[in-house]
Formats: sequence, C-alpha cells, structure tokens
Amino acid sequence: MRLEGGGSAIAYCDASQLTVVLDVPSIDGWISAKIVADDVANILVGSLGFSLGSGYSVELIQVSEEDGTPHVFGVRPEGETPGQTLRIDPYITIFNRAFRLSGRDVFFRLALRDYLRAITDVIDCATYCYRAIEGIKSAFVSKSGVDRWDDMHATLGTDRDMITNTVKNYADVVRHGNWVNAKPTNKVERWKMLSLTRDILMKYLDYEEPAPTHNPP
Repeated sequence: MRLEGGGSAIAYCDASQLTVVLDVPSIDGWISAKIVADDVANILVGSLGFSLGSGYSVELIQVSEEDGTPHVFGVRPEGETPGQTLRIDPYITIFNRAFRLSGRDVFFRLALRDYLRAITDVIDCATYCYRAIEGIKSAFVSKSGVDRWDDMHATLGTDRDMITNTVKNYADVVRHGNWVNAKPTNKVERWKMLSLTRDILMKYLDYEEPAPTHNPP
C-alpha cells in the first residue's frame, strides 16, 4: 500500500505471524517505524476482522533496521531515564492488595484494565489513561450520587489541571471520534500520562485497600 505523505508498505502473514516491510524516507528512527507499521498492520487486520466478523488484534513485538539491528518491544516501557519503569515496589504486596480490591471493586478492576492497555497502545494511550482516571472518579460518584470530580480530588489529592493538561487535552478529540484533529504524542508525553494514571490508581488503592500495618514486638 502507498502511504500518505510518501513511501510504501508491504505486509504478509504466515501462520498468524505478520511482517510489515516499510520503505518510507520520512521515518526518523525505529520507534517511528514501529508506529507506522502498527498503523499499517491494524488497517489490514481490521479490514480482515470486519469482513470475517472476527475480533482479530495485532501486537508488533520487533523492529529491524535496514542493517538488520533488531529492537524488541516488550510490555514494560522505560521512562525518561535508563532503567526507569512503572513498577511499584514492593510489587508482591502491591499485587496482593490490587488483587483483593479488584475482586470487590468493579471501578478499580476496569481502570486497571484500561491502564494496562494504555501501556502498550501508542495511538490510544491518552484515551485509555483518561478512561482509567474517569473510572476512579466514577467510583466516588457511585457513592455520593453526584456526578462531579470534586470528591475524588478532595479524597485522593488529585489535581484537575494536571489531569487536563497531561491526559484530557490529548484524549478528548479521539474519544469523540475526531481523529483528524488528534494531537500527536511523543514518548515523554505518553510516559507522563502513564505515570499520572498509575499514581492516581495507587492513591485509590491506598484509600480503599490500605497497606497492612505491623506492630513491633
């Protein structure tokens, strides 16, 4: 297929393994190549899934440069400094608390699902982050019966301007289907979205499922 802005892509699939070969002079690096290839793959697989009535999806896991240098994309993004991740320690304790809260709190459970999707979805990162944050806001609405953000902000110490500037301004047009005017994001902006979403989820976890306290002997 010919690509808007110049260049071409060739895609082929063998035993459910999809390969996309790009010839796009304007690409400025392997991360940009992954984003373009992801779009191409989703166009093809989306069209096939639509025609067959099947819920196919795509996960691109590796990009190879022209000289053959491979770059593997995992499920754990790195931040603005080497080795920085979204991990929360002690992770076993966090896992157990999140497991218990997810079992009884549908808002937290589905907010986690959206957060995890945001981690690996470059295009819809802002949308999933904002929906996860909205899910936590809705948890407070369900208790008060009043559709407002104030209760969440007052309880968790969250900040409306921070949410708006970091996530909502990027998510709004896409959430309303206006893809033409979608604001592009870079790695740093997406990292800030993910970090903010994680912090809000963690504040809610601390509020609803506090860390156990141990009295000294």
